[in-house]
Amino acid sequence: MGKIKVLPDHLCNQIAAGEVVERPAAVVKELVENSLDAGAQRIRVFLEKGGRSLVRVVDDGEGMSPEDALLALERHATSKIATAQDLQAIRSMGFRGEALPSIAAVSRMELITREKEAVCGTRIVVEGGTIRSVEDVGCPPGTRITVRDLFYNVPARRKFLRTVETETAHISDMFLRLSVAQPEISWQLSHHERTVHDFPKAASLHDRIYQVFGAALAKTLIPVDLHEDHAAVRGLIGPPELQRANARGLFLFVNRRPVKDMLLTHAVLSAYDTLLPKGSYPFAVLFVDVPPRLVDVNVHPTKREVRFRDPPLVLDAVRRALTQGLESAMKASWSRPFYVSAENVRPAAPHDAGAREGQLELQGGLPSPSPATWQSQARSEPIPIPGPGRFAESCASCSPSPQEPPPEPTVPPTFSSLKILGQLACAYLVLEAPDGLILVDQHAAHERITYERLTGGLGSSGSQRIAPPVVLDLPPLEADAVTRWLPQLHSLGFDMEPFGGRSFVIHAMPSALKHVDPATLIRRLAESTPAEERTPRVDLLEKLAHTAACHSSVRAGQRLSVEEMRRLLQNLDAIRLSATCPHGRPLWWKIPLDHIQRFFQRR
Repeated sequence: MGKIKVLPDHLCNQIAAGEVVERPAAVVKELVENSLDAGAQRIRVFLEKGGRSLVRVVDDGEGMSPEDALLALERHATSKIATAQDLQAIRSMGFRGEALPSIAAVSRMELITREKEAVCGTRIVVEGGTIRSVEDVGCPPGTRITVRDLFYNVPARRKFLRTVETETAHISDMFLRLSVAQPEISWQLSHHERTVHDFPKAASLHDRIYQVFGAALAKTLIPVDLHEDHAAVRGLIGPPELQRANARGLFLFVNRRPVKDMLLTHAVLSAYDTLLPKGSYPFAVLFVDVPPRLVDVNVHPTKREVRFRDPPLVLDAVRRALTQGLESAMKASWSRPFYVSAENVRPAAPHDAGAREGQLELQGGLPSPSPATWQSQARSEPIPIPGPGRFAESCASCSPSPQEPPPEPTVPPTFSSLKILGQLACAYLVLEAPDGLILVDQHAAHERITYERLTGGLGSSGSQRIAPPVVLDLPPLEADAVTRWLPQLHSLGFDMEPFGGRSFVIHAMPSALKHVDPATLIRRLAESTPAEERTPRVDLLEKLAHTAACHSSVRAGQRLSVEEMRRLLQNLDAIRLSATCPHGRPLWWKIPLDHIQRFFQRR
């Protein structure tokens, strides 16, 4: 007897469902996309238990006749393509004809639909892919699809579903992406009869972003608009300072279809290449519109990936659109780097010093070991020495004779013992060492100081009340992470609690973090955490210290007085590690005196 057998239809349907329906969020996506293709102007989504027990999508679209409703439950039955040529010009959200039969194969599904001109509608009940009943029913125009007990007949798939909170967060994230792409449509999402999102029709993309993300973010965004024959790029992007720790703030659409495309992501990041630190991501809502014949949306069962016929042309258009938008927005605040000498730096008045003391002065508790020798910590690079020329010969007679470099100090100097020459580009402290020139990155230095202090005192410094309390709104996945971390955050000194929906209210925070904005701190912490973590496996103490150190530190571009510089260097002397910032970047660099002398041909 042969080994190869033809699988039964119900098993084929379950296998196909596994490709299309990964989790409840995929059900919502497929049903909502059908509603969009049906011309709906209002879409409502209802959930129970994160979509595990119920997903219901109701729209006011064109509806279906009884015959079409039955055919829609057959595999590869669709009204959106008819020939192979149609695959080269797909304009609809769905087209494969797999969504409804795949969902019906792994759930208990009810479909109620009615065309506008029809006297009554049609109700079809399907269980595990088998049609149980078909009957006429009174209903409003449009379509209502209810999916119950997802994966009830495929326990191997059901056990891989996450918690109710995590599945709800994934649905909410998908819902936001779809609603951003269609501002002209009214959207509503409810969970256990509680409204999670309610977005009325918006007049523009900017208005929809205002609805979804709030006024504070919307007013900072930069418009981009580039139209070419092979691609049009439009949307709103964030300035560099609106950076994120992950790519969840990238809302990318190809012909209004939400996609997660590595090439498009790379094109966006390349536009921000010199504006963001490594590992950071911008915020962007970006629409890339290309002729349908130049993009293949049929490369993945869930249609979340695309393939461009000529990727370099499209990606170059994305980069140029973002670069033009960023350049035009930054011109207004553009300033040339400059050098400020010690004599010209304005001394801090007593009240100014007190105002910044919280930023620059770190109190007690840190060990003060002897610093490593300058030679062992020196971070220098060879400087090209120009060959002799006529200008060198003509200057020799009027130049003082070269001086021998000073002897190596017997006791390694400390940062604060060196002469402060000034501040370069409001970012680097310039110091004169016995054997060279020292440049100190002021932000990296203060970041390291803050980090060392926090890791030594966070969790044992007590709490400080915040008046008034701070309300924090988070995207779905970040809100889910923070909810799971609440017990650990409480143990570290945070007093915060859910405030309805995706909001939290912060009443108190650790005293060690009193100079850090609590909302920024928690948001950055959540953004940098993998979404799929069911329990907080990360070391929150370590991550809080990293995040707080960066956001409470003196910034590059901040002008410092001589006294502030000296205080910063004194604190740097008092820490254990002074070679790099907490992220591993060097915080100081030495140019040896003999390199300088050789460059000017004095040795």
